[in-house]
Amino acid sequence: MTKERISTSLAPEIIIEEVSGDLQFRGWDEPEVVLQAETEDLQVNEQDDVVRLNCKSGLEMRAPSGATVQLGQARGNVRIRLLEDSLKIETVNGSLYLRDVAETSVDEVHGDLLARQVTSHLKASTVNGNMVARDVQGDCLIGDVAGNLDLRDVEGSIQVVAGGNARLRLTSLAGSEYEIEAGGNVHLRLPEDSSLQLKLSSGAQYILVKLPDGRQLHQEENYELALGDGGSVMNISAGGSIYLTVREQSRDEEDFGDFPSLPEDFGEQIARQVEAQIDAQMEMMNRQLNEQLAGFSATFTKSGMSPEEKERIMERARERSERAGAQAQEKMRRAQEKLERKLESARRREEARSQTWKSHSGRGGWHINFSPPPPPPPPTKETVSDEERLTILRMLEEKKITLEEAENLLSALEGQE
Repeated sequence: MTKERISTSLAPEIIIEEVSGDLQFRGWDEPEVVLQAETEDLQVNEQDDVVRLNCKSGLEMRAPSGATVQLGQARGNVRIRLLEDSLKIETVNGSLYLRDVAETSVDEVHGDLLARQVTSHLKASTVNGNMVARDVQGDCLIGDVAGNLDLRDVEGSIQVVAGGNARLRLTSLAGSEYEIEAGGNVHLRLPEDSSLQLKLSSGAQYILVKLPDGRQLHQEENYELALGDGGSVMNISAGGSIYLTVREQSRDEEDFGDFPSLPEDFGEQIARQVEAQIDAQMEMMNRQLNEQLAGFSATFTKSGMSPEEKERIMERARERSERAGAQAQEKMRRAQEKLERKLESARRREEARSQTWKSHSGRGGWHINFSPPPPPPPPTKETVSDEERLTILRMLEEKKITLEEAENLLSALEGQE
């Protein structure tokens, strides 16, 4: 790997036709372009303050921050930082990371798009992953985001379409047009002095509005709301639910908007459900035991076994079955306690508003699925004594019981169902 230096003005034109690997671009105050790549992979042409280049591998470069930059295609990830003039990008096969850039236009990003501190407009036609944008001082016009969308502090107009969830926090509303569409849920926070005419559409028929004077729940598909003088119009369409909050942000608040909280007694609700499942399973086990013992009693009577032998075998079968049931119940209780601990931990994390946000929720809103407790484990087998085994085999040989009945007796004495 080698470095190549090219003298330019403080505002050259840079055309990067293709980079076959990752691209890292950083602006600086020097009238010079510095390229670092494999020598045999790099092709550079400079004429009249226009630098045109191709690279068949990864590329690191520095260029004057006043340059205008065009990127044709990058087959890896792209990181661009510190640009004061326009940036145009056609295709990024990986993810795109932008910071401290000016007006930016992107045709297609196959991965995620992350942008921060954009001093002008931000436009993107297609983002096949998720998109996060912070501090955009112009318009934010996003044609199609396949995943989730997270916008904060956009000063201009907003036109966005997301296949997943859309989450927006706006501290000023200087734009003239607001169109927000999401296949999942929409979470929107607006400043308290907003002047908007809101038109909300929820495919889940769930619109929750939190205003300074209270909250309103509208379980309908369409709802309109005027804030302030109702100046600009904001249209919001969600395949799932809409959560709208109007209030000022306190300094200690998390970066992300409000989410539907878990109920205070959520852990207790799950515990009661698990308790009911355990009771139902134990009742079923006891019923099966009684039915099994009743069937054995009829078999013993038919076989002519003495009352003493019959009672001894049935008592041993009952004891072992009850012991196996107690062991299964204890294991289910431990599973319940473990589940309750996990629920409490999850509730604490939810209250702390974790910043993790990578899952699609679909059209039905946010769901939390808990697996049922595991089925009772098979009881530990105990060895049948030789005397008992010989008694059963003798009864089978004398045709006092059938082969199936003999197998059932042996299974009962071994603690099996």
